[in-house]
Amino acid sequence: MKRLAVSAMLFLLAVAAWAQSPKAFGTVNYVENTVSIVRAGKPVKAPADIGDQLFPDDMIKTAGDSYVVIDLDKSTGMSGTLTIKPGSVVYLRLSPDATKPRSTIELIAGQIGSKLSKISGSPTFQVSTESTVMGVRGTTFGVSAAVNGSILITCTEGMVTANDGTMNVEVPAGKAAEKKPAERLRLVPVSVSTMEQFEASWFADAIEAFRADPAKALRDYEKRYTDLSAKFATAFDPLQRSEVLSKWLREDSEGKTPASRSAEVPKEKKAIIGTLLEVRKVLFLFERIYYRLVELSALVSGTTAERQELRAGFTVGDFLRKLESEAGALERKVNLFRQAERLYALRNEGSADLPGSSSSSDFFGSSDGWDF
Repeated sequence: MKRLAVSAMLFLLAVAAWAQSPKAFGTVNYVENTVSIVRAGKPVKAPADIGDQLFPDDMIKTAGDSYVVIDLDKSTGMSGTLTIKPGSVVYLRLSPDATKPRSTIELIAGQIGSKLSKISGSPTFQVSTESTVMGVRGTTFGVSAAVNGSILITCTEGMVTANDGTMNVEVPAGKAAEKKPAERLRLVPVSVSTMEQFEASWFADAIEAFRADPAKALRDYEKRYTDLSAKFATAFDPLQRSEVLSKWLREDSEGKTPASRSAEVPKEKKAIIGTLLEVRKVLFLFERIYYRLVELSALVSGTTAERQELRAGFTVGDFLRKLESEAGALERKVNLFRQAERLYALRNEGSADLPGSSSSSDFFGSSDGWDF
């Protein structure tokens, strides 16, 4: 009887561990050169390799000569592939819902492409950028985020519905849509023989336009970076002083799993959720500006453009050195926030969705009609 009780207990523990393990988002099908995976703010694999599993909330970063092809897991409700192209930064998001899983690809910088088809239920698949959200319907498509802040959406099969916060634009097969800063989303003519050529030309044109007058673009980015950096520091300070987060980190280091029915968990979530929301709200824009500046830095570093002034006595080179000196501290803060998101999700049925959050699919409000 005692042996039977022990066996039953081991079985229940195994079931509990399986239930708490995160569902995979996908598996690396192909990788070329250096691709890194960051999970809960910590690098877990660099370089990534074929067969590596990817999970919701992972960040994928590709070097300038690298790309990775990901086979989507059935937990997304989709079959197909996601390609993350050279010089890109992407977050993978998946809301766990057995009847209607919602996947979101957050394109922070660079380019992605995908070919998808629905396999079950009524899943939703979206791509979000700083200024647009794309709802995907059985589609072969691409999304590019240029160094000047413009977004290009291309479609070669099916349909993409894009929204810039003010209007929907449907992008059918063979068409493209563009969102420039301070302009509305609009369809644009595809002027070359293939969509791949058009996308490559559009991306290269944005780089050349920046190189023509880098100081002009960087003046705006320097102001935005400085403003968002101060806002991020203000929002982050309460998080790093949070007694709840300290407790969660301590429990995590000791290997303790939060009891979902504990009376303390709802109180702790309520105490920290406002702080998490404030950080996420600022970080949504700040992270995108930061990675765009990393792209721009690579284009001007070591060139005569470094001597151009952004303002009196402060050059492009001065700003790049400031950016580099602050990178380590910023990375540590972002890593801690991602840790906090993960620990919150453990206490929230596996979901890092925060009530009232303005990120992901809710950034522009309802996504009704974008379901697969």
